[in-house]
Amino acid sequence: MKLHSKTAIILLLSWFAITPAMAEEIGAWSLHASQTEEGQPAFTASLTSTTLIASSPDYAPIYAISCRVGDAKRWSQSLQLQDQVAGSGKIAIDATVDGKTAREEIWQIGKGNKTLSRINAPDIAELRTAKRLKLEWNWGWSWLWLAEEARFELGDMEAVIFTLAKNCGIEEP
Repeated sequence: MKLHSKTAIILLLSWFAITPAMAEEIGAWSLHASQTEEGQPAFTASLTSTTLIASSPDYAPIYAISCRVGDAKRWSQSLQLQDQVAGSGKIAIDATVDGKTAREEIWQIGKGNKTLSRINAPDIAELRTAKRLKLEWNWGWSWLWLAEEARFELGDMEAVIFTLAKNCGIEEP
């Protein structure tokens, strides 16, 4: 029982030690405390795209990975956009890791149709040794479809995932 109380104290201290105002950085990644949509404590690492989305004004999307405190199965990815994605529910995204063949993934549309998210620990595990990630998606109406893509230089993903897992008190995927 004492082990659980020590773990809880460490988690609480790490939760309050990293606030959005005091975000930590690993390479180009920013790490910060966050909350899930259900209000559960989590830690997030975010990275800005190296490519711009052509809109008015042009902008770089933000990719993030998160882990939920105490839940080793609850890793997630998200893509923050400034434009709204047409539709609701789910969207197909083609993900390409290190130039390999793209695979279609189903992501959830949320938060004003400007956030795309996916919950899946195996995807995060694959990114541990990756250096580049490209996400491509289509949006628009049935008579006008536009394609967008965001490219990310991932840097030292092993350090990012290790740090997130440590802060969440869980095993790495």
